[in-house]
Amino acid sequence: MNSLTIKILLGISFLCTLNLQAQSDHSKLDKYFEKKMKSAGRIGMQAAYIANGELIWVGSYGIKTDQKEDLINDSTLFMVASISKPVTALALMKLYDEGRVSLDADINDLLPFEVVNPYFLEEKITVRMLLTHLSSIRDNWKILEPLYTLGKGGGDSPMSLEEFLRAYLVEGGQFYDSANNFYHIQPLEEEHYSNVGYALIGYLVEVISGKPFNEYMAEEIFEPLNMDNTYWFLSEVPDSNIATPHNLPYKETDFKGTQVLDHFGYPSYPSGQLRTTVSDYAQFVKLMVNRGMVDDFQFLKEETVEEFLKVQYPDIAKWRAISWSMNEFENPIYNMIMPRRPSHTGLDPGMNSVVSFDPETRSGVIIFSNSPTTTFRTEKIIYLDMVKRLFKEAKLNSKQK
Repeated sequence: MNSLTIKILLGISFLCTLNLQAQSDHSKLDKYFEKKMKSAGRIGMQAAYIANGELIWVGSYGIKTDQKEDLINDSTLFMVASISKPVTALALMKLYDEGRVSLDADINDLLPFEVVNPYFLEEKITVRMLLTHLSSIRDNWKILEPLYTLGKGGGDSPMSLEEFLRAYLVEGGQFYDSANNFYHIQPLEEEHYSNVGYALIGYLVEVISGKPFNEYMAEEIFEPLNMDNTYWFLSEVPDSNIATPHNLPYKETDFKGTQVLDHFGYPSYPSGQLRTTVSDYAQFVKLMVNRGMVDDFQFLKEETVEEFLKVQYPDIAKWRAISWSMNEFENPIYNMIMPRRPSHTGLDPGMNSVVSFDPETRSGVIIFSNSPTTTFRTEKIIYLDMVKRLFKEAKLNSKQK
């Protein structure tokens, strides 16, 4: 046997060893998630991690609907709540990438109706302010919550995005409430998280592109990124492989047992109504960590991704990039142990989600659940250890490469 043959055999043996080690690690990871899901009382979960800019692992656990034998698989859709917002921001950033909109444009130069904070009539609101939650547009939950179709038979909202925004933001509209729909501070003064602001971003995409937001997303974002199992509306979902939202009986609740909720919608849907899988969402994360490339295709310019991930107003919103936050978990201990990374979390009735990634190491983690607790603080604490574990797996995988 010559030296070349020996080297080839040794190489094959080494690769096989790495493959067996990876399989073993993933088996341990499955056991870890099964234990975590049980301890947290979850009905179902889906998780993934990315290493070296590639999707390495997907895990699916539990069932779609309580008391039914319908197991979650890797193609099961989850409604992902507010981690929809970075995807909505991506649509706007794609238009910016193509030179079709300026981030510092006055939104009233783009919209067919006028939006102003009634307390600061001369102060303009820009696209960049909307993207960074500095617009002074306020979420009035006395208005927003009754517009959910939850408890009304579920389904998509019958109200269009434009109808809702005109009614909420324009004086004289059905939902207009100057005292509670806007903060008593001028735009670009304080960061205040705004779901309505992100609904308005979705509508700006409609106006600029000339297409309904969901259609623009399907044709210009999801199709080229190979996000083939991602939808905004229930009416678009082709089958029943979708995780049902659930409420769990925690101390803060006044009900007993697990509540199975309707599949619901709301008119401000670009802020949180995305239905997708961790595999599809990973395509978006790959785009972020690979400097605008995904699957060898340059979808965004590198400088556009840099703008996406840059803290925009460090003197006002210290940790806020475009949509992403570098302080999403708001946990001093976690921030001491782990580097600050672009992240986002999501919480809506019966669901919870988290995404976090590291552009430097080209790694990322995604976790969806169809059964959260009732408090956002509790959810973030539950997810901290899982996020840390997945980043550890990504780091180990990178070393093996």
